[in-house]
Amino acid sequence: MFTTPLAVVTIPFFHGKPINIWFGVVLAVMLSFQVLTGLRVIKVPSRVHRWNGLGIVAVAAAHGLIGLMVWFDGWIY
Repeated sequence: MFTTPLAVVTIPFFHGKPINIWFGVVLAVMLSFQVLTGLRVIKVPSRVHRWNGLGIVAVAAAHGLIGLMVWFDGWIY
């Protein structure tokens, strides 16, 4: 079966950046928000802190999955 080299693999783009870069930026913002709410610098209800933590898990899983797809030579086209 024909496989393409990693240099030919295309990743979905949004405003000129690959989606895995956007997942990383969103993850950094969510982690900063989580730390600030945990330290009570930003006062939010605990359920917001908890749901943000679950969102971090989901975004980190998607970010890691796409990173593995790119790393292992073209699972994503």
